[in-house]
Amino acid sequence: MNEKPSKNSTKDRILRAATKLFAEQGYQKTTIVEISKEAGFSEAALYEYFQGKEDLLHTIPDVWLAAALDEVKEQLFGIKGACNKLRKFLWWYLRYVERHSLTAKVVFLHLKVNRTFVDSSVYPNVKIFYSFLIDIFEEGRKSGEFREDLNPYLARAIFVGTIEHTIIRWLLKDMSYSLFDTLEHTFELLMNGVQRPSPS
Repeated sequence: MNEKPSKNSTKDRILRAATKLFAEQGYQKTTIVEISKEAGFSEAALYEYFQGKEDLLHTIPDVWLAAALDEVKEQLFGIKGACNKLRKFLWWYLRYVERHSLTAKVVFLHLKVNRTFVDSSVYPNVKIFYSFLIDIFEEGRKSGEFREDLNPYLARAIFVGTIEHTIIRWLLKDMSYSLFDTLEHTFELLMNGVQRPSPS
């Protein structure tokens, strides 16, 4: 006798279905009927777990970010030096995006342009996630690896802007090339702006 699917597995199936459809045909064009059909549930069953399309749009990155927060802590554990941590964060994050490209498509091409994003429940986790960069820049400033007058918040804005531009361009180009093709050069350019100048 088959066991009845657990609440979490049912939610997971609905989220996977919504992620696939949002990524393939866009948030606006996707309907609850299509998501229900893709997940293999009735519309009524879907509404037992989610309030509607917008709830799904916010839950997808919430789950994704929760996993990312756990993973980045493990990735940075034991790494010495702010420069090394910054490199690890950048390479790991792009690999994480590459491994979850459908979710990345939903997050960067549909959620971030939605006016409800900043007021959504997922936004605080976004701030926590990128606060790792603040900590790294502050550590580098204090250790002398980075400029003494470095503003960690401005440095984070520049790094995040560069990372997200890189990801969005890759997604818009249908992931037709590697995210890592020019990453070394990009990293060098970014580091030139934050590292402490060498004594002349």
